[in-house]
Parts: sequence; C-alpha cells; structure tokens
Amino acid sequence: MASREQDWWRGQRAALIVAHPGHELRVHHWMESTSALVLVLTDGSGHLGAGRLDRTLAVLAGAGARASATFFGKMSDRELYQAILAGDARTLSGFADEIATILADEDIDYVAADAVEGFNPGHDVCRLLVNAALRRLRDRNGRELRNFEFPLEAAALERGTRGEIELHLDAGAFARKLKAVDNYSELTEEADRLRAAHGQASFGVERLSPVNYLLDISGCCEQPPAYERWGELRVKSGYYKTVLRFKDHVEPIARQLA
Repeated sequence: MASREQDWWRGQRAALIVAHPGHELRVHHWMESTSALVLVLTDGSGHLGAGRLDRTLAVLAGAGARASATFFGKMSDRELYQAILAGDARTLSGFADEIATILADEDIDYVAADAVEGFNPGHDVCRLLVNAALRRLRDRNGRELRNFEFPLEAAALERGTRGEIELHLDAGAFARKLKAVDNYSELTEEADRLRAAHGQASFGVERLSPVNYLLDISGCCEQPPAYERWGELRVKSGYYKTVLRFKDHVEPIARQLA
C-alpha cells in the first residue's frame, strides 16, 4: 500500500511531453490514473513519411487523457533532425517557450517526459526542451513544477531514486495496456524488441523518476551515445549523408537553450 507521501501525485494536474507519438504507451496506466494533458513534438512519420498521431489520439481517448490543442505534432521527424543538424536553436527555443506557456495556462502541477538515454537524439532534445521550459516558467512566475522522466528503451523493473512515482499494474490495467500496445501496429517491431530485451513483465511496471539535471545532459548516457554508432552505419550504407553527433549538434543546442 502506497503512503500518502508516495501517493501525492494522484489528483494533481499532470502533463506528459514526448518526442514521438507512441511513447505514451510506456506510461499507459499512469495516464489512466492522471487524465494527463499530452504534448507531442513530432508526427512520428520517421523516414517513411507516414505520421501516426491518429493512433496516439485513440490511445489517449482510451486512457482518458487529452491531447494539447496546440502542441501535438509540431513538426515531422525529418524536420526535427534537420533542425538539430542545423543548430536551429531559434525554432527549438520557440518550442520551449510554447511549452512553458501551455503549462502555465493549464495550471499544471508536474510534468513527465522522455528520459535521456542516448538512443535517439530526438528523444534527448525533447527532454532538453522540457527542462528549458520548466526553467523559463520558474523565471517568469516563480513556479517550480516537479519534473519526472521515464525510460523508453531501458526496463522500468528496477527501483530507481527516492521520490519516484511507481505503479505496479493489476491484471485489468496490464490487459488494457497490452491491448493498446498490440493495437498500435506501427510500433509492433519496437514492442517486440522491448519484450525480447526485458520480458513481458516489464510492461507491468511504470516508474517515473525525479529529474535532477537541467540542460547539461552529457552525463546522462554513455558517450558517444548509441545513436552516433547507428548513424555511422547508416552513412556507410549511403542512407544518411551526415552523422548527428552529441558534441557537434546536441550539446550546442543545450547551451543555446540555456
């Protein structure tokens, strides 16, 4: 049984902010428990150019969450990666400002968003936007919102840090989550990969950990991050022209957002 201190988040106004549609599945029962406001940075179109926002809208409706009216697929995946490569801090800084305004207007109490894992630069830049937005909100009106992250690639089974939000899904919540995952056909390959890596039971635990860093994310994952190795392979195969690198592309954006 959770203590009152551990259960503080129930009844609070929550926002979920993710880089790509589909990430909400990782915290499906938390969304059910909070009726969260959901902000999504890209349309999830990837390299194929087919977005999946409609699929995420169906997930949110089933979980009782609601999509932001103004921050829901702000750009394509390709446009996001081009902005990172080009160091387009102006566009990304504008997104941080917009997030801060939405959080203020909606009177949000706390935020959950993608963790920095070094797996996908879009995920990590989304986290930078969230942290920058919370800093701006604090500077504007003194509001210090609680800030949480959840893993997309790692398992959530192991206990993390003090003050985290932890949900162990009962049979009903677990079944609803698996149904939502299975219905999201665009993410079947990813779901199967996570099942193979962590087991089906990993879907039955949702853990949101307090964020204790701001815009310096260099120590949040291995260096160089995994996406650089993947990018190098894609360049060799002729699929990409340029490797997106942490030191050359992501870290400068972090400094400019500060």
